[in-house]
Amino acid sequence: MKLLLLISTLTISLFAGSINFEKDLSTAKQKAIDSNKKLMIMYSTPTCPECNYMKKKVLKDKEIVSFVNENFVSVIMDIKEDEKILPYKFIGIPTFYFSNAKTMELLSKKIGGTREKQFLQIVQNVK
Repeated sequence: MKLLLLISTLTISLFAGSINFEKDLSTAKQKAIDSNKKLMIMYSTPTCPECNYMKKKVLKDKEIVSFVNENFVSVIMDIKEDEKILPYKFIGIPTFYFSNAKTMELLSKKIGGTREKQFLQIVQNVK
């Protein structure tokens, strides 16, 4: 019984601290429309150190996770694999685009990595 409780607690803690990233843009867009949320698109690539820092540190922050999951539907797009369907041009990675899901109107963007407090301010200021 104690082992089962320990396993359950560990499983919940692993999943509770993550942004719910969708696997593709069309699914994310439809979910954002259906839930009346904004869209957050992260452009990255697995070999990018700044991207990996953002994924492993900043995007695991409890306040950021809570705020982003409550207000956005998120998707990570690999600049190499998803190049043909990227909706916006980019000049560096990571780049975060915040948009209206219905119109894909760009509301804000953030280029490069940042610390937790700065990123939280950025997502809170998306109108």
